[in-house]
Amino acid sequence: MSEEEVIQYLSTAPDFFIRNTDLLESLTLPHPVNGRAVSLLEYQVQSLRKTTADYRAEFDRLIDVARENESTMQKSRRLVLAGLTCSSLDDLAVIIDDMVRDDFDVSHHALVFYGEFPESAVRSHMLAEDDVFLSHTAGFTDCFCGMLPANEMSFLFPDDASTIRSVAVLPLLTREGGEVKKRGVLVLGAENQSAFDKEKGALFLQYIADLLSAILLRLLT
Repeated sequence: MSEEEVIQYLSTAPDFFIRNTDLLESLTLPHPVNGRAVSLLEYQVQSLRKTTADYRAEFDRLIDVARENESTMQKSRRLVLAGLTCSSLDDLAVIIDDMVRDDFDVSHHALVFYGEFPESAVRSHMLAEDDVFLSHTAGFTDCFCGMLPANEMSFLFPDDASTIRSVAVLPLLTREGGEVKKRGVLVLGAENQSAFDKEKGALFLQYIADLLSAILLRLLT
């Protein structure tokens, strides 16, 4: 009788070992960890324990994801509701200050709007071709995590550039008639090198950037 035939028979007779318990207890297999011989019954118990542990780990991971999604939803809700109440760039700057402090808990941030806004107290900068201050930063159309050139760090964070080890760049863009326009940038800075890591991705940051850009479009039109 071939091995394939044995396998086929056992697959069609799941109660075989129930009807032949003596055989079940006499069979031995190598332990999956230390290699010593164990009974088939003990082997099954070990396998079930490992499977249960794997399911538990996956369940815990899903719980963590659910909590993270709940947190993201609450942060987004607060931002949307606050954005509906603001009526000026100054209001938006205050909302962003609150968001950075309460939701991101990062030590530094720089908010710069592109253009001239003489009636506002917001920080602004006129972009130029081959801009010497923000050429790298202003070039992003998607969120970026990592570090920026030293000269741009000094421009964005004139008092704290030397203490910042990682940044997240959130471009503020508007889309009008199919044309994408650069309206500003929010840069988050952290003294921890791993706070904003390229490997972590920037999905949530991109979502926040899109919400802020939508609020900004409403204020500018």
